[in-house]
Amino acid sequence: MAREYRTKEDVIGQAQKILNKSLRDIMSAADVSEAERRLGAYGTNRKGFLGELVEKFVFGMEPNSRAEADFNVAGVELKTNPLKQHPKKMYVSKERLVFSMINYDEVVKETWEESSFLKKNRVLLVLFYLWMKERDALDYEFKFAHLLDLLKDISDEDILQIRRDWEYIIAKIKKGEAHLLSEGDTYYLGACTKAANSRVVREQPISRIPAKPRAFSFKQQYLNYIIQKKLLGKDTSVESIFKKVRRAGSVEEAFREKFSPYIGMTDVEIRKKIGWKEETKAKNYKRLLVNRMLGVSSNRIEELEKANITLRVMTLEPTGTLRESISFPAFDYKDLVTQIWQDDDGESMADFHLMLETRKFLFVIFQKTKGSDEIVLKKTMFWNFPMKDIAEAERVWEKTIDCINEGRYADLPKISDSEVAHVRPHGRNARDTCETSQGTMEMKRCFWLNAKYIQKAIENADLEP
Repeated sequence: MAREYRTKEDVIGQAQKILNKSLRDIMSAADVSEAERRLGAYGTNRKGFLGELVEKFVFGMEPNSRAEADFNVAGVELKTNPLKQHPKKMYVSKERLVFSMINYDEVVKETWEESSFLKKNRVLLVLFYLWMKERDALDYEFKFAHLLDLLKDISDEDILQIRRDWEYIIAKIKKGEAHLLSEGDTYYLGACTKAANSRVVREQPISRIPAKPRAFSFKQQYLNYIIQKKLLGKDTSVESIFKKVRRAGSVEEAFREKFSPYIGMTDVEIRKKIGWKEETKAKNYKRLLVNRMLGVSSNRIEELEKANITLRVMTLEPTGTLRESISFPAFDYKDLVTQIWQDDDGESMADFHLMLETRKFLFVIFQKTKGSDEIVLKKTMFWNFPMKDIAEAERVWEKTIDCINEGRYADLPKISDSEVAHVRPHGRNARDTCETSQGTMEMKRCFWLNAKYIQKAIENADLEP
């Protein structure tokens, strides 16, 4: 008979028995043999398998897919999550924290207060284990057992944003756009792909277009914030915008409140308004100006880091033309050709794919004035890569892989080859090179989103700043 855990204390007490141990340490030889056989059959990367073993051998429960919490009487949902060692932060999460599947047919009938997500996941027991590439899954050492009450242990500002994220996802499903969901749509709570294989799709209630199965998840960056703040007790040493606005709201509302008084003003007028009198010729002048408007002293801003948001200062020509493409980190040629676009579960695996689906941008857009050195703050906007264009991005990525494998570096995708993206150098100078699969040295390169593509996104965005 399965053991019953009646209180949160019962659950956390049992969890602590596995700390500083691995599953192999507590399993019998026969159980280890059976687990290894199943690992060999499914593959070591099978999602959820380690969690199933924890349920069975740590807590004495048979794995299930019930709608209620795993420890229903105690009201606790069990999650396992891998950590990686980090040279500065001690530990960071290896991946997002995945919750329950999104039932497209049922979730559109729910409210946040009575949502299946909140009922199942309000109180979480997260068992964190140290992932090491060279180790068998049965040998991963469990480092922390953390009990997290979403409505008590998370700040009011964060839970409000999580609620807004949930509501945004539901609103998109209600519009018949479940097939267009992306993790980049939201801030802390995402809708990640989750399926038995990448070919699996399911029906959605408002549209005949099939959609990928998705699950609610805490984004990796937000989970890392929780790990540093709650688990390790570290001061993140970053500035918060929420603490600088009149009232708590969403991340987007907080930034809008900070920028709105300056929309339509020149940089000279903005400097006068904020009392910035000293002269500067710094190359990062516009970013310094943005920081002054936000009331922060550095580029590290808590809400941006937690949501994986990149702040980009962009400058339009007097005609409205944008000449700046958006770059991504330089890739390693030999590593890039080993990557796959997505895994068998349909999850983004290639670095470029993952960045496109999960990253959000905050564009702060200035425009040059004709016949003057002054620039005008035109608007600010949050933007993420739309899923309707993901197939074109994949085509550019695949051509890049083919060119590298064949040693045709002069034929890498150019800006004229695609409306969406291209590849070009991204090094300090011509001597900033990287070794290729052929053993030659090539200038460092990266993927770029085309300037005209970003300009069109700006033009099509809501005019409200």
